[in-house]
Amino acid sequence: MISKATIISLVLITAVLFAAAPLFATESRPVSDNQLNLLLENVEKKFSKIKTLKTMLTQEKNIALFSETVISTGFCIFKSPDKLRLEFITPFKSSLIINDNQIFKYEFFNGNWQKLDIGNKEIMLLIMENITSWLQGRFKDPDLYEICAFKNKNMTVLLTPKDSEFKKFINSFELGLNHEMNGLEYIIINETKNNYTKIRFHNDDVNKEVPDSIFKGTDSKPYPVSKW
Repeated sequence: MISKATIISLVLITAVLFAAAPLFATESRPVSDNQLNLLLENVEKKFSKIKTLKTMLTQEKNIALFSETVISTGFCIFKSPDKLRLEFITPFKSSLIINDNQIFKYEFFNGNWQKLDIGNKEIMLLIMENITSWLQGRFKDPDLYEICAFKNKNMTVLLTPKDSEFKKFINSFELGLNHEMNGLEYIIINETKNNYTKIRFHNDDVNKEVPDSIFKGTDSKPYPVSKW
């Protein structure tokens, strides 16, 4: 069984909060099991061609108790198979780096980068392995999720946690495929009390040179990344 600590860590790492039902449910139709299997095979085949990915991201955090949507911007850099950097630029600055089974976290505070100690490193790595799997089109994880897909403007894959403790915090993950079905357009994390966060990816730059140095996490601050 997944512990409560694991769930809380997932929420913190992905910088998300939580909706009670899939956002697309009222305007989509489910695909059949055969169509789902073909879709997953096709997606994994196309995603496997992505060796590096640089993408800007916009996060919309929606909390039912407040009428205002909190918007943050940043970027994601991925290098197959297991290097990942998630960074927020506005309205706060933070950096999370995964590099060869090591994890590093930084926050920008009072004009300086601060390197943070990471508790429960094994759980953190397990969660980030899940994220890198999604970026490579590997959505199936029968031990953790029920999986189905819906046809709307494009295609959306819905992952529903099986574990009862997990479901107390997160109802589902919606993974929106782009029109070409060779990358993610958005991720939505749904939870209870009508709260959710949507992370939309844009300005993708695929299979361009990405130096290993940007995933270095041994210094007192993250390695600088130039705009693309």
